[in-house]
Amino acid sequence: MCVRFFLESGVEELMRNYKVKTVDEKVSGYSAGDFYPAQNALVVLEDKSRVIMLAKWGFNYDSKKKIIVNARAETILDRPMFKDAARYARCIVPANLFYEWKAEGTGKKVRYRIGLQDASIMSLGGLYKLSFDKDLGPQLAFVIITTDAEEGVREVHPRMPLIIKEEWVDMWLSKDTPVELVEEILRAKTGAKFTVEKCEDAANNKIKEGMYGEQMSMF
Repeated sequence: MCVRFFLESGVEELMRNYKVKTVDEKVSGYSAGDFYPAQNALVVLEDKSRVIMLAKWGFNYDSKKKIIVNARAETILDRPMFKDAARYARCIVPANLFYEWKAEGTGKKVRYRIGLQDASIMSLGGLYKLSFDKDLGPQLAFVIITTDAEEGVREVHPRMPLIIKEEWVDMWLSKDTPVELVEEILRAKTGAKFTVEKCEDAANNKIKEGMYGEQMSMF
């Protein structure tokens, strides 16, 4: 699963990296740093053109204010919550690194930061949709897709975010990409080499259920 990531790259750098010409006006509220479920983060998507937008991390789930923050690559084309977005509303969540936790010693969980050795920006595969908040009105929301961890990461956690390789970006974002190609990307391994570094203990960095007034879940 992926429940926290870090982004410090600026908007102009992201525009160059993803060949974006349009930036939504709400992006002015972007601040670099760690991103948690229920917070707003930057996403890259294609509508009439490729655009960077600010979106809330998590799909609303039920009346209990639960949110879904991750979607499994193996099932998104079948699950009712995700299948339409998996076909027509795919996005990229830019990140410089993501975090995972590993139980070590007496069950104590230790946090690791994970990035790419040969690139500063990772393209995390995501899905987006328009949701409706009774107080805020229509709001763009996203989830991060997870898949089986690749070599270098699986020693820390069995799951990791789906990473979209540079040569897959155009196909991933296009609404016209045949579902067979989407399936190939969902199953593919990047073969990337990762940097995996232990950082401060999770005891000081807990993501508590209800931290943002909502509960989070992973599908």
